[in-house]
Amino acid sequence: MDIYRSRAEKLWNKAKEAGLEAFLVLSIEGSDFANLFYLTGFPGSFGLFLVDSDPVFMTDPRYSERVRSELPHLPLKEVRGRWHEGLGEEMERRGQRRVGINSRTTTVKLFELLREKIPGVEFVPVDGWVEELRMIKDEGEIERIRAAMRLTEEGLSWILKQLEPGVRERDVALELEMWYRKNGAEDVAFDLIVAFGDHSAMPHYRPHPGDRALKRGDVVLFDLGVRMDGYCSDLTRTFSYGDPPDGFRRVYELVREANEEAIRRIKAGISGVEADSFARRVIEGGGYKEEFGHGLGHGVGIQVHEAPRLSFTSEDTLREGMVVTVEPGVYLPGRFGVRIEDLAVVRADGVEVLSVFPKELDAAVL
Repeated sequence: MDIYRSRAEKLWNKAKEAGLEAFLVLSIEGSDFANLFYLTGFPGSFGLFLVDSDPVFMTDPRYSERVRSELPHLPLKEVRGRWHEGLGEEMERRGQRRVGINSRTTTVKLFELLREKIPGVEFVPVDGWVEELRMIKDEGEIERIRAAMRLTEEGLSWILKQLEPGVRERDVALELEMWYRKNGAEDVAFDLIVAFGDHSAMPHYRPHPGDRALKRGDVVLFDLGVRMDGYCSDLTRTFSYGDPPDGFRRVYELVREANEEAIRRIKAGISGVEADSFARRVIEGGGYKEEFGHGLGHGVGIQVHEAPRLSFTSEDTLREGMVVTVEPGVYLPGRFGVRIEDLAVVRADGVEVLSVFPKELDAAVL
């Protein structure tokens, strides 16, 4: 397919400019799944993609027939037995002596294995070349993310109707995950966060929701995302189940104002630090400087957390086509937390918000 050929050509051009004869994307048991999927469309756990002027994809018999039928654009070489032997033979046939490899996803052990088993090749660690390409989404990628967001919001609407006193966090999360899978999701994008009461004051709560039972007056925080067609969504909404606790309305409106101020002002060309500051100034002005401890957002795509970063420590500049979260929050330990997260595409003169789930205060009181 043209899109995959174009991506491989961009990577090959970068490798040539650096004086390399090829770039190796190496995914062993999914170790570099995201980059391999981006360059090839391959969804399996084992694959090698040797990128030069005539790229070749290698996998074992578990996947070779699937590649032939589903990914006919990939020039396939099946490897049997020790994969590094087949890789070394292919590099020798091509006369390659200096090959780039991703320093972010290649373990020291794997790097040493390559140097030991393919001694005639110098493997040159390089940092984030494919990840840099992935930061800018084309319109096809954006449509996949948009579809994932639509399903995420539909699921949130459904689960809110299932809430009743006594339901446990873990049961709500399980029911929602099953609903997503039944209605078109390949998977959830991360362990769904369902937090009741003072648990909402923990920014990422815990890997799995607990046994806390819902009661009237609880704050309820949902942080949700699904994966569809290889791409993720990410959405957070906070509610009060019944009459809100003291201070909730003020904090909620402050977080919503911070969220909307950032959405109004983010555009291509600004830094991740500046984007973060738009929301941070609102929250600090409301007296909650210490209660907003995380960054404003992050990139979303094949992975739910990827570059760029929108934070007070970011070194990124926002560019047109990036898909980022905007998720300010205020967390009051022992009481409650509020986070409102939207997903948006950076455009030249602003952002296109992909999430449409209501966030007005009236909609947040159930």
